[in-house]
Amino acid sequence: MGLKASFRGVSLPPQKVSNPAIENAPLPQRVVLPLGHGGDLVCEPVVEIGEEVKTGQLVGQSGDFLLAPVHSSISGRVADIRPWFDQLGNEVLSVIVESDGNDSWEEELRSDERFLEKETVQLLTDLKAAGVVEIGPPAMPLHAKFAHPERPKEFLFLVGIPRAKLVDTVIINCIDAEPGMSLKGAVLQENSSEILAGIKIVQKLMDTAQVVLAVGSNGSLNAPLTSELAGLGVKVYQGKDKYPLGLNPILIKCVTGREIPLPDGSEQDIGVAVVDAATLVHLVEAVRDLKPQVERVVSLSGAGMGAVKNYKVRLGTVVGDLIEQLGGLKGEPIKVIAGGAMTGIALFSTDIPVTKNIDALIFQTAGEAKSFSQDACINCGTCVRHCPARLLPGELSKYCEFGMFEEARDKYLLHCIECGICAYVCPEKRPMLHLMRYGKRELSLG
Repeated sequence: MGLKASFRGVSLPPQKVSNPAIENAPLPQRVVLPLGHGGDLVCEPVVEIGEEVKTGQLVGQSGDFLLAPVHSSISGRVADIRPWFDQLGNEVLSVIVESDGNDSWEEELRSDERFLEKETVQLLTDLKAAGVVEIGPPAMPLHAKFAHPERPKEFLFLVGIPRAKLVDTVIINCIDAEPGMSLKGAVLQENSSEILAGIKIVQKLMDTAQVVLAVGSNGSLNAPLTSELAGLGVKVYQGKDKYPLGLNPILIKCVTGREIPLPDGSEQDIGVAVVDAATLVHLVEAVRDLKPQVERVVSLSGAGMGAVKNYKVRLGTVVGDLIEQLGGLKGEPIKVIAGGAMTGIALFSTDIPVTKNIDALIFQTAGEAKSFSQDACINCGTCVRHCPARLLPGELSKYCEFGMFEEARDKYLLHCIECGICAYVCPEKRPMLHLMRYGKRELSLG
């Protein structure tokens, strides 16, 4: 499949990044399990302080359709249940579990080779129970992409309720969203059988939807895999070395020619569902093995690491503990970024847990980290020429900088997809992405 729609962006230098093997990170001595995955929704804890728990045991649950259950990622004792800071600096109610060193599972994992014979309702039930979360943005339970919540009965008599649009295209995203990452390429190489099984599950869930496998320039498909994909009727989209192709809004536009109706629309509004390659593996584990999501593949990079490495990290592992378990860093990091280099968030502390919506950690030393400038915008228009959303980032950032949030909203601030290109190309090194995120947050609080 070729490009159906062009987009603005930046052509980055060729990435000299291979797809390193996915290793298992050491079992943590403790985990901090936030009972929410972004937003104001939080699960209710179903365990008590002092209680012994097993790996995979439910520790948090909610009746809200858009909130995934939380499971313990290790076996041990519940040491505390209290608020803990997440990567955004928000306090989220969390369950802290201290390991007993045994990693004893609540139930023995057994592969059901006849999992494709399950009814659709059962597939969705297993998926929801496993608590699989799509990284986003925004992070959301994967089952919500394949099933719509029931409408409240008291509203059924109203006229003009919009009918939910059926998903007719499912995109399996095997393109790393940010330069320098190699996570999805590694998943595609090491979990090709799970990718195929996941596609079969998606085809059963979505019935007539067209499935498209999107790969980047470094995403290699061997001949047997290509043949099997063709046998399943899956189309392959080969992306170009242009950022931000891996971000969902741009990828959808390139594959289907459709645009998400921002600011309040979603991919479901245009009949599309995007599933991350790593999340697709969790989908298979959920319905085939009844395994809850207790781990996440995380790409570690930066001068502090020396080389890009991929690890399966137990959810709730504190970043500082992970560094120590991996033998420390090369040099003293002055900045730790959760997420990619373009859109990630610099952590204010390494006492932050790895959650379901963190797929990368970058450890930057003094020689690698860049500082933003306080200089004024020179109105050069470079950010405008590269903005894939065709906005005026320089003007929007100035509105937000001076507290003119309503004016920024009127100039389409909420249409920003937060790719970070504006700050990357700015000759004055203004923190435009940070300012626009600040403006969005202030508007959400109003």
